[in-house]
Amino acid sequence: MTVTLNKKERNRILSLFLIGIFMGCLDMGIVGPVLSPIQNTFHITSRESSWIYTIYIIAFMIGSPIMAKFSDFYGQRKLYIIEIILFGLGSASISIAPSMEVIFIGRIIQGFGAGGLFPVVGSFIGDYFPIKSRGTALGIIGATFGLSTVAGPLVGAAIIPFGWNWCFAINIPISIILLILSYFLLPQFEQSNHLDIDWSGIILLILCSTLFAYGLNQIDSSNFVNSLFSIKVLPYLVLFIILLPIFIKIEKRATESIVPIYLFKNKEISTASILVICEGIINAATIFVPSLAMISLGYNDELASLMLIPLVGANAVAAPILGKYLFKLGYKIMMIVGTFILSVGLVILGFFATNLYIFLIADILIGLGLVTLIGAPMRFLIMCETSHGERGVGQAIINMMGSVGQLIGGALIGGIIASYNIH
Repeated sequence: MTVTLNKKERNRILSLFLIGIFMGCLDMGIVGPVLSPIQNTFHITSRESSWIYTIYIIAFMIGSPIMAKFSDFYGQRKLYIIEIILFGLGSASISIAPSMEVIFIGRIIQGFGAGGLFPVVGSFIGDYFPIKSRGTALGIIGATFGLSTVAGPLVGAAIIPFGWNWCFAINIPISIILLILSYFLLPQFEQSNHLDIDWSGIILLILCSTLFAYGLNQIDSSNFVNSLFSIKVLPYLVLFIILLPIFIKIEKRATESIVPIYLFKNKEISTASILVICEGIINAATIFVPSLAMISLGYNDELASLMLIPLVGANAVAAPILGKYLFKLGYKIMMIVGTFILSVGLVILGFFATNLYIFLIADILIGLGLVTLIGAPMRFLIMCETSHGERGVGQAIINMMGSVGQLIGGALIGGIIASYNIH
C-alpha cells in the first residue's frame, strides 16, 4: 500500500518514533547507577552485574537486523508497535524481578525490542521524507540519542532513592502511551510482500553474537593476555571464528537473508562498516574519560564524572546542525572533516590534557567527531546506498557494527588500562 504524507504528518510520526528511540537509548545508560543497588539486592559480583549492560547490547545487536528485515517487509507501523510491546514487557519483568535470571531475561527482551527502533525510523525517513529533508530528520535522531545518553545516568541517579525497580518501571506508562498513540496516529505502512524467514541465519546470528560477546566479556583486564588464552575465553572466540564464515555462506544463499551480505560489496557500505566499528571502539574508550580526569586533573569521582557532559553535549548540539547542512555539503566532506576533528581531539586528550580548559576542548572535539561517524552523515550514506525494502536492514548494519566496536573496545581498553595499573 502506497502512503502519501504531508510535512505535518511526517513530523508528527517522526516525533512519535523519537520518543521510542529516547526511551530505548535511555535504558543503555540508566543501568549505570543501578548496578550497585542490584548487586546488593541479589548478592552478586561486579562481573556478574556487568552482564545487565552487556546482555542488553547483545540483544540490541541481534534484534536490529531481525526486526529491520520484518520492518522492510511488513511495514514500520506494525513493527514499531511490536517493539514497544517487547520493550514494555521487558521493563515490567525487570521491575518485579525476584532473581537475577529474570532481570537478564527482561534485559534480553528490552534489548531485542530496542534494537529495531533505529532501523524502523531510518527506513521511515528514507521512504517518506524528501531527500533534502532527510539530513535534518537524521540530525534530530542523533540529537535525541545524545540527549538520552546524558539523561540515562542522571535519571537513574534521581530515581534510585525510590528503589532501583522504578528505573525500569518508569518505562511501563511511557510504553502504554506510545502504544495508544501509535495505534491511532500511525497510518498503515504495511507492504503486501511475504517474507521467507531465514531461520538458519537467525540461529547462526544469535550463536555468533553470543559467543563473540561472551568471550570478550570474560577477558580479565588485569591479566589480559593470559585470560585471552584461558578456557573461559578462547573456546568461545574460536567457535565464533568457525561459525562466522558458515553464517556468511548461508546468508549469501538465503532468499531473504537477515543480514544481506551482498550489501558489503558496495564500497561505500563496507567502508562505512569499518568506520562504525572504529567509532564503537572509541565510544567504548570514552567510558574511561572520568578515570583520565581523576589522573590528569586530580578530580574526585563526582567532578570526574561530569567530564563526559561536554563530550556528549557537543554531540547532541552538533547532530541537528550537521543534519541541516548535510544535503548541501555532502556526507563525504562532513565525514572527512569529522574524522580529522576526532583525531585531533583524541591526540589532545591522550597527550596534552593537563588542565581543565584543554581537557574540555578535547572533550568537545571528540564529541563533534563522533557524531559524524554514527550520526546523520553515516546514516544518510547508508540511506543513499540502499533501495526501498533494504533501508531498514541497512540502518541495522550500522547498529550491529557499532555494537561490535563497543564490545571490542571495552575488552581492549580495559586491558590497556589494567596494564598501566590505572584504576
